[in-house]
Amino acid sequence: MGRAAVRKIGAWEGGRRSGPFPVMLAIILCPPPAAMASDLPVAVTASVPVPARIWAMPVGVVVNGRSLGDTGLVVLSQGQLFVRRDMPGQWGLRLPEGLARIRVEGADYASLEGVPGLSARLDGSGSTLLIDAEPSLFSATHFGPARQAPPVMEAVSAQYLGYDLILSRWSGKWAGSTLLDAGASGEWGVVGTTALLQQGLGGPGAVRLDSNYIRDFPDRRLRLTLGDTVTRGGEWNRPIRFAGIRLGTDFALTPSDITYPLPRLSGSSTLPSVVELAAVSSRQSMAVQPGDFAIDYQPVFTGAGEVTMTVRDMNGTARTVTQSFYTSPRLLREGLDDFSLEAGVARRDFGGSSFAYGEPFAAGFWRHGLGGGLTLGGRAEASGDVRMAGLGLGAILSSWGEVALSAAAAQSHWGTGLLWRAQAQRITARYSVTASYTREDADFVQVGADGPPPGKRRELIVAGSLTLGRRGSINADYLENDADGGYRFATSSLSYAASLGPAWITLGARRTRFSDSRNDSLFGSFTLPLGSRSNAGLFVQGSRAAASFSQTPPPDSGWGYRLLAARQRNDLSQWEAGATWRTGAGDIDLSMARMAGAGGVRLQAHGALLRAGGKIVAAPQLDYAFAVVDVGADQDVTVLFENRPVARKAGQGRRAVVTGLQPYAANRIAVDLDDLPIDTAVTSAEQVAVPGYRKAVAIRFARTSARPVTLRLVDGDGAPVEQGLTVIVEGSEPGISGHDGEIFLADAREGQGIVLTGPGMTCRAVVPALPDRPGTGRIAPVRCAPDGEGGR
Repeated sequence: MGRAAVRKIGAWEGGRRSGPFPVMLAIILCPPPAAMASDLPVAVTASVPVPARIWAMPVGVVVNGRSLGDTGLVVLSQGQLFVRRDMPGQWGLRLPEGLARIRVEGADYASLEGVPGLSARLDGSGSTLLIDAEPSLFSATHFGPARQAPPVMEAVSAQYLGYDLILSRWSGKWAGSTLLDAGASGEWGVVGTTALLQQGLGGPGAVRLDSNYIRDFPDRRLRLTLGDTVTRGGEWNRPIRFAGIRLGTDFALTPSDITYPLPRLSGSSTLPSVVELAAVSSRQSMAVQPGDFAIDYQPVFTGAGEVTMTVRDMNGTARTVTQSFYTSPRLLREGLDDFSLEAGVARRDFGGSSFAYGEPFAAGFWRHGLGGGLTLGGRAEASGDVRMAGLGLGAILSSWGEVALSAAAAQSHWGTGLLWRAQAQRITARYSVTASYTREDADFVQVGADGPPPGKRRELIVAGSLTLGRRGSINADYLENDADGGYRFATSSLSYAASLGPAWITLGARRTRFSDSRNDSLFGSFTLPLGSRSNAGLFVQGSRAAASFSQTPPPDSGWGYRLLAARQRNDLSQWEAGATWRTGAGDIDLSMARMAGAGGVRLQAHGALLRAGGKIVAAPQLDYAFAVVDVGADQDVTVLFENRPVARKAGQGRRAVVTGLQPYAANRIAVDLDDLPIDTAVTSAEQVAVPGYRKAVAIRFARTSARPVTLRLVDGDGAPVEQGLTVIVEGSEPGISGHDGEIFLADAREGQGIVLTGPGMTCRAVVPALPDRPGTGRIAPVRCAPDGEGGR
């Protein structure tokens, strides 16, 4: 505050001179606004009287021993050093507000005296300003994973039908089933339904499975579903299938985003430096300017890890620190929310009835990243008979691991019950351990349940693994369930897995207890790859032994087959054989099997039909997104998806359909240029497709027919131009004239200008009319007129 502000405070005190104490108290209790918004030291603004004869001096600037190469303007007045107010910011310094200032030659100058962490002086010659500043006086820098979500492409109107047909005969009885997946999509969203048709299997002849409308909002990570869907909740919550409405977040809409908390590495530097981060599986570096910096480190693998940070400044001085951390994708980064709002009616007898529903209900689920490795979540649901609510907390315990605690209470006409769950986990590059314990009261029920279980329930799960490097790995697990009434189930296993050259072996033991019975068994497997698509295997489990051989079909088209023979101790034998024919329109599989004196045969066809752009094409499958590729050539062209050939595109207007794309992510689709004729130029051999969920995008590889031409250039006397002259052609890279005055143009245009330059000469020519026939043409002679005369 200036002196005017002090006088105002004195007037507020009643116009009396009250001494220094009220003024000091007012200054303490009423800091200037800049002080409340900045962590920098604060000085009270004061205007220093300016002597009559004073002027600004240009000086060089050196900050922390580094010459900036800039010229600064300083003023020396009454033993204080002042610098023009706008210059410290240009040097990267953040000085506090309220410094003493003067005005010289129409510009404001601020004092550099009394700033904590900063010293400023002129060198012996008075021509250089020497500044020593602590890192806190520079602008802080934060490095974090930037959101790199690619823009979603516009969807083309599409209709699709996926099918899985099975016709079988077993022990003289025929049976058939068809699974249909039909829908339509566009910019407006996706609508679809699935149905199962059965004959001779003892079930309903036709049953509807799911029908819904989905609209995604990827910029807000939101998905709206109307119709059949599934509830979301915590790890202790049982999902139910229902018909109604659901609105909630879906992180799959932005797959490139990092949603879990990352370890933060902090440091500082007084000089421009390079920060190097080194871990077991990655190494990266980044440049930092003077000041404090913070780095949100993204490890390659989640779990426990260790990273070494080295800060090396421009003088070569290095400081190294090693930090342990723990990351978990199950938690949320600070400030991030995850929710789901649901309302509708529970489905009953799913797969057996098309329109069987339970009572109406409403539910909500929410999680929030609190920071510090903490995530809080909760769920509440209510129906006519059941009301349930619960909370859960997940936390990272330093670099040790993570824990999760959950508790819920439910009230219904059956009574009131509680649930609680505890889980701990630690994952490292060498070993992992997970343990969880859940306990439920007999009267704890959730929405959608037919009724309470017969009694209290308890579940204990413990699992772990140990990596032995090249010697393999050891895995162990234990699961135990029990309830009132004497029910008890427990299973445990211990296994060892390792590679023997190209082969892979697994050996283990398993024990299973059910109430009063127990079963112990040994198991093992041996798998030997016989190529990129073939392998042979031997499997033993208890009294059963089996041998197999298989070859998967190629990804685009071709044959695959499989053989299996098995035998058990009680003379029970089994054999299977099958062959798969893969085409661009889908897979056809024929298999035969015999077991325990009964046998049969099965024929299966799997594929899809897609209508997009007014044309119907066959596709091997739909998956979650697809692209319609149009090359615009009359020849067969191989289409590649992520450098893998997936389809052949035939000419005459037929298109290729690429399935298996990941929604809302960058998918690389390319064409093989070797399949195109030499006179065809493609503007880009690879494009990136970013489709929405269950949507089609159009990929067009624009192409032009090139006109390669060889010209024979002559001078005014009809003699060939010299060899070795520089050839400059409009729209092309410079070249050199060849023997007998010939030059080659990869893509010539009538009227295109040509300039030839050499020692002491320059001439110009113009491409004449091109021949009508396709392919490489030859035109001679073409006059190259001296510069200034013009070509004709």
